[in-house]
Amino acid sequence: MKAAVIRGIGNINVEEYPEPGCGPDEVKIKVAYCGICGTDPENLEGRFGLIPPEMLEKPRVLGHEASGTIVEVGSNIKQYKVGQRVACDFRSTCGTCYYCRNKMQNFCRNSLHASPSFAEYATYPESAIYALPDDISLEIGAMLEPVSVAVHATDLANIYPGSSIAISGAGPIGLLCMEIAIRSGATRVLVSEPIAEKRALARKLGADVVVDPFNEDLQKIGKELTDGRGFDSVIEASGSVQAARDTIYLADNCGTILWAAVYPKDCEIAVPAFLMYAKELTIRSTFVSPYCFPRALNLLSKLELKPLITHIMPLDDIREAFEIHKQGKSVKILIKP
Repeated sequence: MKAAVIRGIGNINVEEYPEPGCGPDEVKIKVAYCGICGTDPENLEGRFGLIPPEMLEKPRVLGHEASGTIVEVGSNIKQYKVGQRVACDFRSTCGTCYYCRNKMQNFCRNSLHASPSFAEYATYPESAIYALPDDISLEIGAMLEPVSVAVHATDLANIYPGSSIAISGAGPIGLLCMEIAIRSGATRVLVSEPIAEKRALARKLGADVVVDPFNEDLQKIGKELTDGRGFDSVIEASGSVQAARDTIYLADNCGTILWAAVYPKDCEIAVPAFLMYAKELTIRSTFVSPYCFPRALNLLSKLELKPLITHIMPLDDIREAFEIHKQGKSVKILIKP
């Protein structure tokens, strides 16, 4: 089969690659679409902090935001059949380790990963696939994993009816968090984003105020929107270290600050200890999306997802797709094998 294979840092090419087999507890899909995640360029360039160094020189295939059609089911699979349209989680948890049994599924010690999906075919554990309703397209289905990430982020951000929220970054996760926050009852909504096209999209999708943090006074505008108080919840989804620092000063007393992006492995962010004391702030982080896929699936028909899909590109053009992603103006790029 064709797959986008990484051979060395920054070197990705489409080539023939072994087609995955289908084990007794697995489902094999013909990949329809797979989204480029913000972690994929970091992975390609060897910057993603979770990559063991020994993996960087081995041939690798990426891709974990997939939808597709089942072409084979394992002998133990009963509830899925060939021809079904599905969306996928990239990992399956064991359910028996300490973390799974203590409501921390995202830190499972025995998780199984699907085969990568920047490829024509991929196999998934049965527990990692979700049948798509008839009214959900495969394009929208490929948004399931990022929607699940936004569901988990908004769960942690302490959003409630009538609350105010500021979101840093109008990429896929920032915009999805904004849409879910609004549907959760958030009212005064600010989005900070340096790229004009993304600010326009944030306003179209419901932001009350959009700010260019490079050319406008973010703190001043935030205070004006909240009658001088600051925000009940602040979500940082850009991955900018400076933006993560800024979120601390956007929050109101007893505010919740959520760092919902991936930052460089060795970076440190200074936290003003006295301000934490004086304002009784909470700073949280988020890691993948435990227990969120069923709710994310229910949201696919409720959220405005089509405007977030700015590019659909063939697998053969994946190098160009990564270059477009690097320019920062795209929101979600889907790869079609």
